[in-house]
Parts: sequence; C-alpha cells; structure tokens
Amino acid sequence: MAELHEEIAQEVTGLQAEITAALQGLDSLDEDDPQYAAAFARLVQTGNALLTYEAQVPARLEQPHLEVSTKSFTVALWAHAACAVLLGVAAGVGWISGGWSLLAVVQLIGTSAFYTAGQKPLPGKHRQLRHAAAALGVASVAVPLLAFGVLPWWVWLLPLLCWAGAYGLASEASGDGARKAKA
Repeated sequence: MAELHEEIAQEVTGLQAEITAALQGLDSLDEDDPQYAAAFARLVQTGNALLTYEAQVPARLEQPHLEVSTKSFTVALWAHAACAVLLGVAAGVGWISGGWSLLAVVQLIGTSAFYTAGQKPLPGKHRQLRHAAAALGVASVAVPLLAFGVLPWWVWLLPLLCWAGAYGLASEASGDGARKAKA
C-alpha cells in the first residue's frame, strides 16, 4: 500500500512539474506573441491531465481493499458450499437423518444466489462483502452443529438471520437492490 501511495505522489509531482513548466513558458511570452495561444493550450492540457489523474486516485487507493473484500467473500462462499456438501455426505452415510440432505441442496442453491448477489461491488460498498462473509461463516458453522444436535433447536434463528443478512449485505454491496428499485 505504501508503494501505491508513493507512486501516486510521484505521478502528481510530475504532473505539477509539467504545469509549472507550462506556466513558466507562458510567463515568458507576451500576449500578442503567436506562440502564446499554443503555450496557453499546453497549460490547460497539463492542468486537465492533473485533474483527470486526481479524479482516479480514490478508486486506485480502494482497489487493494476491494480485492481483499471480494476474496474473503469468495472464500466464505466456498466454505459454505463445502459445509453443504459435507452435510449431504453426513446424511447419505447415515450419521444424521436423511432429511438434512434437503437442507444441503438448499444451501448449495443458496450459495449460487449469494454469489450472484455479491458480484461487482460498487465503489465504497465493498466492505459490506466482508460482513456478508462473516455472516456466511457463522451460518456455515451453526448448521452442522444444529444437524448433529450440538445446539438447541431454537438456535435455527441464527443461520436464518445470517443467511438473510449476508444476502442483503451482498446485494447492497453490488447495488442490486438499488438497480431493482430503479427498474
């Protein structure tokens, strides 16, 4: 991250130096000089280049954080899918009731819904994917504990709330809810 800050600072310093050079070239000319218009255009062009670059800086600074959020959400999805598969295997082997295999299928289908909901987060909203990943992690741990009878039945509220919260956070991060409201 420090390298990125240094790179941005160097680029801004270089663009500012170009503006200074263009301004000095403009100061050395008289307004009636035929080269004055070209020198002024160069000053405006270098100023616009700096403004354009500075407008891109926040997105460049956010990019590493966006990648971490997306990766954490992807890992949580894979873990959730793995827990669903293992739940189905446990039901198939007979360790738990066969009815749990239905929940495993629902979890796998739900994982694909979470995946589509968390696609392409909006700028500034990617941190919600981290919270969605945490909620999926809690649900992924709670469901097998419930299936094996480690937790009491009323704890079913926990994975239900986690699934709903994770889907809502992932949808909000990608702007899915806002797009549907506009349509």
